Amino acid sequence: MNHSASTSRLFDFQDQADFRHLRDLLTRTGYMDSSVLDTIGINDLQAIKGNDHPLLLERTSTGSPLHILIRLFLMEMPVERSLLEKAIKPMTVMSWEQAGLVHYRANEVVAAVKLLPFQNLIVAFDLSSIMQTPLRENYVMGIGSSTITLSNLTIRRQSRRTLDLGAGCGVHAFLAAPHSDHTVAVDINPRAVQLAQFNAKLNAVSNIECLQGSFFEPVTDQKFDLVISNPPFVISPETRFIYRDGGMEADSVTRKIVQDVPRFLHEGGFCQILCNWVETSGKDWQKRLENWFEGTGCDAWVMRSESLTAATYASTWIKHTELFDQETQFAERFRKWMAYYEKLGIESIGAGLITMRKSEGKANWFRADESPEKLISPCWESIALGFELWDFLQTVRNDNDLLNSRLHYSPDIRLEQHFKPGEQGWKATASFISLSKGFVYKGNSDPLIANLLIKCDGQKPVKDLISDMIASLEADPEQITPTLCQLIRKLIEQGFLLPSRQA
Repeated sequence: MNHSASTSRLFDFQDQADFRHLRDLLTRTGYMDSSVLDTIGINDLQAIKGNDHPLLLERTSTGSPLHILIRLFLMEMPVERSLLEKAIKPMTVMSWEQAGLVHYRANEVVAAVKLLPFQNLIVAFDLSSIMQTPLRENYVMGIGSSTITLSNLTIRRQSRRTLDLGAGCGVHAFLAAPHSDHTVAVDINPRAVQLAQFNAKLNAVSNIECLQGSFFEPVTDQKFDLVISNPPFVISPETRFIYRDGGMEADSVTRKIVQDVPRFLHEGGFCQILCNWVETSGKDWQKRLENWFEGTGCDAWVMRSESLTAATYASTWIKHTELFDQETQFAERFRKWMAYYEKLGIESIGAGLITMRKSEGKANWFRADESPEKLISPCWESIALGFELWDFLQTVRNDNDLLNSRLHYSPDIRLEQHFKPGEQGWKATASFISLSKGFVYKGNSDPLIANLLIKCDGQKPVKDLISDMIASLEADPEQITPTLCQLIRKLIEQGFLLPSRQA
């Protein structure tokens, strides 16, 4: 993350009261999530594409202040200066230009930044076109899929101090502010820090400070209950974009955060990192990552959401930034990336969430698995519960301890059955159990397992509940009990069954 960067103009109003005026204007005109979506008839503001413009022009044709703002900041279209002046009174277009929000172009005004409604915030960040200018290294990313994923997974319990590391435009810091006494947003990119400060003032977030620096340098003497990071995790041979390229070999940026963050966490504090990591041929990715956490004094849970071949990964990220590359330029850059991967033995690249919890004075555990196919946001309670359940599983490694424990089915468990027509009426063909919120794990279930689950009401120990099952199967208890214990552990791990105290 050691980049040299030239700064752009400061994003700020000369009259500080203009932050309140702009916020009031956007609220008054309806420039917020739901009303904008209703106006343009699109489910996802981040999904607006150039080929949507004919339809959006039709839906924003009245000349109302809301329609003008949508065209200017969401569709990135020029608007007549006279119309904008009228729409934003008592503010002036000149004050917006001086603050770096817009540019003049003859009698028209064009947006200089994106201004996006997101979860009751208004967030300013760079237009993608800046990546084709000399300022491209300092490009500040906005609300993308990684932003939404991390916001849905961030643990939102009360925090004394929260750190957003690699904050960009500051959105994760702002989302954490309501459940934090104090929030710190850190980024090495001076342009990002300026935009984060602008956004903090615009959204009246007062319990935040925005600091410039590399990794933890600006907070060397501080400790936190929560650290959130969406760092420059892309594994590439380049250092062209601060938001994307960490400037370190392979996945060293993420590994550095993992190994440095424990000394900045209070006991029981969490760190959550959305990231990529290297997967090499013939080596277990889970074992490789487990080595990262040795000696950190933290319990760790890695959830892998996808794994892409090196070629697919390179192509995806090159297309992400090289919007106007000629075919020959793309091919040359692609070959450079693939040569880098071949040199380091990188076969594929994993992506997902790392969650760490400071837990000193005991044997720490490590867990790595695949994310469930379906997530119903927000999911932070599933992560917090997952840590409690894994703690419990460390106490019942012996089957006798598990058999003597008392369990309760999750209130979110659901049983689903499929039927097809048969000669005698409906014939059951499949049965599934699933969870209805958070991490929606799903698996096959036969009647015996379904009945075992519903009998887990916290009243009897597990050994009493499975005795009837074993008898009905006419099986040898010594042979089948270990298999049942293994199954019950999996049901606990995924949250179908809970220790009575968690239920």
